[in-house]
Amino acid sequence: MPSDAEYNERWLKIWSEGLPAGQAFDASKSAPALFKLLTSGQLDVRGKRALVPGCGRGYDVLLLAQHGADPAIGLEISSDAVKAAMDYKSQSGAAEDLASRALCKEGDFFKYEDGLFEIGYDYTFLCAMHPDMRDRWAEAWARQIKPGGELVTLMFPVDASMPRDQGPPFPLTPELYSELLSPHGFSRTCFDAVPKEQSHEGRQGKEFIARWIKA
Repeated sequence: MPSDAEYNERWLKIWSEGLPAGQAFDASKSAPALFKLLTSGQLDVRGKRALVPGCGRGYDVLLLAQHGADPAIGLEISSDAVKAAMDYKSQSGAAEDLASRALCKEGDFFKYEDGLFEIGYDYTFLCAMHPDMRDRWAEAWARQIKPGGELVTLMFPVDASMPRDQGPPFPLTPELYSELLSPHGFSRTCFDAVPKEQSHEGRQGKEFIARWIKA
């Protein structure tokens, strides 16, 4: 199992060398599946504290704030990633009141403490972790989400053809999420395959979305 420092070094290096929008794991916008949840009214984040670990440029952070999250907080271990997120927010032309609710902070998800959150969003985050870190991921989400709060997991890559011991990204299964989250009081309220038109290019057929309520 890699140490936290060894794990973090990969992402620090990628961001310090410069990661252009739309390259590697940066999809240049929020996942269409999240956009659909929010715009359809299925996911109501108005007035709720939302957390997005591994937020990258903060596309999802700003989107959640646009739909009323207050605040939407993105976490990144890289100061360069935080700067990229701040630049993206500035370039988006977001109004001051909106920008003040979309915050990207440098921090370690496993250690972060800033009160409890009513909404969590996890996408291309669990898959980036070494499999030996997954139990800690579930424990951390259990600490971050308040009772009655909701965790949205957009699962990717769900791909049986990928080697399970090679990554990142490491392949995932819907069953894995249940195995990790259920012991920590999370109950799955819905689970669906993501329609191809709601996936980023190249990720079609490899994404599932689930919503979980914390007891």
